[in-house]
Amino acid sequence: MSTLREEVLADMPSESVNFSCSADEKLSNNVHHSENDADGQRAEIERYVSVVECVIAKAKDDAGLYAGSEFIHAMKFIREKSGEEWVRLRVKIKNEKPSGALLSAIDEATRPECEAIGSEKNTAAELIALVKSRCDLFYDATTRSCYVTVNADNSTLRVGSTAFLEWLSYAYYSQRASSASDAAVKQAISTVSGICRHEGEQRRVSIRAAKEAGTGAYYLFMGDEKNRALEITATGWRVLDRYPVTFWKPSTQAAIPEPVSGGCINELWKYCNVDEGDRLLVLAWLLESMRPETPFPLLELNGVQGSAKSSTQKRLRQIVDPSTANLRPLPINTEDIAVAANNNWLISYENASHLSPKMQDLFCCMATGGAVGVRTLYTNSDEFLIEMKRPCMINGIPSLVTAQDLLDRTVHLELPRIERYQKESDLNAGFEDALPGIIGGLLDLFVKTLATLPSVELLMKLPRMIDFCCLGEAMSRSMGNDAGFFEEVYHGNRNESVERTLEGSPVALAVLSLVEESPFDTVFYGTYKELFERLLPYKGGDNEGWVKSEKGLANALKRLMPALQEYGVLVLAERGAKSSSKGKRVTIKKSERGEHSEHCLRVSTPADNIVSCTHEEGSPF
Repeated sequence: MSTLREEVLADMPSESVNFSCSADEKLSNNVHHSENDADGQRAEIERYVSVVECVIAKAKDDAGLYAGSEFIHAMKFIREKSGEEWVRLRVKIKNEKPSGALLSAIDEATRPECEAIGSEKNTAAELIALVKSRCDLFYDATTRSCYVTVNADNSTLRVGSTAFLEWLSYAYYSQRASSASDAAVKQAISTVSGICRHEGEQRRVSIRAAKEAGTGAYYLFMGDEKNRALEITATGWRVLDRYPVTFWKPSTQAAIPEPVSGGCINELWKYCNVDEGDRLLVLAWLLESMRPETPFPLLELNGVQGSAKSSTQKRLRQIVDPSTANLRPLPINTEDIAVAANNNWLISYENASHLSPKMQDLFCCMATGGAVGVRTLYTNSDEFLIEMKRPCMINGIPSLVTAQDLLDRTVHLELPRIERYQKESDLNAGFEDALPGIIGGLLDLFVKTLATLPSVELLMKLPRMIDFCCLGEAMSRSMGNDAGFFEEVYHGNRNESVERTLEGSPVALAVLSLVEESPFDTVFYGTYKELFERLLPYKGGDNEGWVKSEKGLANALKRLMPALQEYGVLVLAERGAKSSSKGKRVTIKKSERGEHSEHCLRVSTPADNIVSCTHEEGSPF
C-alpha cells in the first residue's frame, strides 16, 4: 500500500520537494532562490498546500493522519509564510474533519516555534484576535477587497489601507502600551485578509453614494467624525447614524457638512460661474452623481482664461464628494486614473489641454461602467480589480472631447468670462457659509425629482444617456417648467457639442466641403485611398490634425460617422470581403439632417454590401 508521501510525490516533479523519511526531520526548502523571490516562495507554499489537501481528503476515514509529521510540518510552514492560505486550509479542515478530531488540538500541534510568547508571531496573533473581537470582517462582492467595520464607531476600513494600519497600531498600543513591529503587523494583515475572504460574508462596499435595493432609498456618506450618512427617498431626506449600506472612507475623503433643510439652491450661482441657460444641466448632473446605478455623463467645463473654470469645478465637487484635493492635474498614465477611481467617488481634473484617444476611451468606460485589473504588488499572477464607474469632471481652455462615443456621454459647458473679480478669500468664506443651505436645497430638489421621476415619459427621440435625460426632465418639471423643457436644453447642448467636434476636425470639414460642392446625392464612391486623394484639396494650409494615410482616414471617419449623420452626411463603409484588389470601398451620400442618428441602415449603393456604420461597427480594414 502506498504512503501519503508517495502519493503526493507521484504528482510532482522529483526535484520540487525533498521530504525526509524520518519523522524527526522537518520539511525543507529545496528551491534555489533568494528569500526575497516571491515567486519561488509561492511555488514552495503551493507544494505544501498539496500535502495538506491530500491529508484532508484521506483523513475523513483516518483521523490519525492529522498527527502525521508530514502534515504537521507542512501546516507549520504554511502558517508561518502565508496567513491567508493557512486560514483557508483551517476552514477546510474544520468543515471536513471527523467529529472526533479536535481543531484546537490540530492548531496547537501545527503552531510554529516562532510563535513563542513575546515573538513577532505571537504579536501577530494578538493583533488578529484584537481585530476579530472589535470588528466585523467581510469582503466586497465585486472587487474581493477585504474590509472591517469597527463596532465602536461604525467606521469601515479597507484591510491594508493607511487608515486600517493606523487604527490597528493604536488599538494595540492602547491595549499593550507598546507598539507592534512592522513584521507582526504584516503577518496579521495577511491572516485578517484570509479570514475576511473565507469566513466573512460578501457585501457591496461603496465610497460615497449607494442605493439600497430593497427600499430604493439613496444614501450619501457624509464622511464626518460620526460616520453618518444622508438617506434620500421620494418622501424626504434625513441624517442617519446607522444605515443598511456599507461605506468605507479613503484617506483623501473630506466630510460633507450637515445640510440645512429648506436651503436655497440658487445660492450656488453666486459662487459658480455658470451661464443661466446651462444651470439646469449642472443641477441634473449633481443629482445624477448621487445615483450609483445609472451611467454618469462627463461634465466638461471650457472657457477662456479668467472664466473661473477651476474654482467653479472645485465648488461643485465640494457639494457631492469633497476631498482634501478637489482638483488634480490630468495624469499622463491611464493607470493613475484607475488608482484615483479606487480612492475617490468623483474624479476631477483641471487645466487639461488635450485628451488622447486612449484617455477618451477610458472616460467612456468610467461613464457607463467597467473595471480594470492591475497586477497585485509583489506578484506576477494575482490581479486586483478596480471598479471604474465614476462621475467625472474636467476643465480646460480648448474643447477636450472629440471622440463621438464620449461626446454622446458629455455635458459641455462654455463658461462666460468674468467682468468683475472678487477676492478669492471672500468667495471661499461666503461659499463655506452658504454650503449647508446649498446642499439642503439640492437634497430637497432630489426628493421632488424622485417623486416626479416615475411619471416621466420623454417627448423627443431617446438619447444615449436616457437615464440622465429622464432624471433631468423630472427635475425640471418638479421646478415648474413645462414638459420637454429639459429635453430641449439637453439636445441643444449635445448639438452644439457635435458642431464643435466637426469644426475641430480637419477631416470632417473637408468631407462637409466636398458634400457642399457636389450636386449629386451620392457624393463619392470608391476606395479609401481614392477618397484620401479626393479630400486633399480641402484640407487647408494647416496640416495639424490631418490624417497621414488612407487607414488613418478610415479610422477618423469611423469616429465621425454619427456626427456627420447629424449634419445630413451618410458615410457608408463597405463590410465583408473585399470587392476589389484596391481595398474596401466607401460611399458618401447626402441625407436629411439628423435623420438616421446612430442606427445601422442598409441603403441602395453601387455595391450591395455597403452599410452605414457607427463607432460600434468593426473596422473597415
